[in-house]
Amino acid sequence: MSITIRTALAAVALVGGTALAAVPAASAADSAPAARSAQAGGFHMYLDDDYKGGWAHVTRTDKDLRNNYWDTEDKNVDNDTSSVKNQTRHYVDMYQNVANARGRCTGANTTSYPGTKDPNLSNDAIKDNRLSCVIFR
Repeated sequence: MSITIRTALAAVALVGGTALAAVPAASAADSAPAARSAQAGGFHMYLDDDYKGGWAHVTRTDKDLRNNYWDTEDKNVDNDTSSVKNQTRHYVDMYQNVANARGRCTGANTTSYPGTKDPNLSNDAIKDNRLSCVIFR
């Protein structure tokens, strides 16, 4: 991410024999945090219902969520997700089981549509605390 800095142009003035040069001025964008919110973009998974508890996200297909961990604890995301937000332009298929030997995720599944969120997975086919694989399409 590049941050654009606007330079204020000022005339060089002589004050008491000393030259004063223009100093770069920060734009309004520079005063915002350099890093965007940790929750911008991606497919977000939450430990608890209503987007609470630990948080983790992926930005592409991940057929084995055992290698993803919550931001609040040293515990993996696999079989522990209760709510999700899909802040992508992709459909994301959520599966109950990690990929098998043929690379296919299996079990109960639910699709998350682009730009949607689900505060409680227990009312979906995937159910609560059963998410193990996500496939972007």
